[in-house]
Amino acid sequence: MPSLYEVIDQLGFITRELAIVGLFLTGGIIVLVRDWRVSLLALLGQYLLAGLVLSRLVLPEVALIKVLIGALICPMLYLAARQAGWGAGQGSASGSTQREVFPAGPAFRLLAVMLMGLLAMALSQSYPLPVIPPDVGLASYWLMLNGLLILMLTEYPLKAGQGLLTAIVGFELLYTSIERSLAMVWLLAVVNLLLTLAIAYLIVARDVGPSEGSP
Repeated sequence: MPSLYEVIDQLGFITRELAIVGLFLTGGIIVLVRDWRVSLLALLGQYLLAGLVLSRLVLPEVALIKVLIGALICPMLYLAARQAGWGAGQGSASGSTQREVFPAGPAFRLLAVMLMGLLAMALSQSYPLPVIPPDVGLASYWLMLNGLLILMLTEYPLKAGQGLLTAIVGFELLYTSIERSLAMVWLLAVVNLLLTLAIAYLIVARDVGPSEGSP
């Protein structure tokens, strides 16, 4: 089985621009898709794509740490969701026990995502950062705004946790491009893991049991 470093090396054909497009797509998927397992896969892809972007800007070891953290965080959230009963088949898709993680409908969420994209472009043009490429700054603004949007739209720890982690990925994409100290990278990694443990605890403590395929 190839190591994470070998996986990143094999994905070297993906350009930075293509990886940034992928970050836009994964961020939108987390907001728009109802199935929590799909959004977790999107979050994992987000970490991988952020690592690919960083591998073009900083040391490969730094990018590898980011991917490794994502590879640890997503299974932790998955196991916590299973422990809380997510996807356990409780209730029918049309029954009264169906829980809506997003009170707003898909049309409203799509409009909100489009507005966040426009706001990210406006911020990247009004407040450009000379130390990083413009497209990386745009992706950072997008992820942070998208994460805040998710936090505003839901009260469920699983989905809100994905939003918070998305915002942190955007911040780290920006901050790591400036501060390249391995000590700081490891400190941020520890913060991410502790935060994920807190999110996992809240998921289980709430004891949510929506039906299969619920967001």
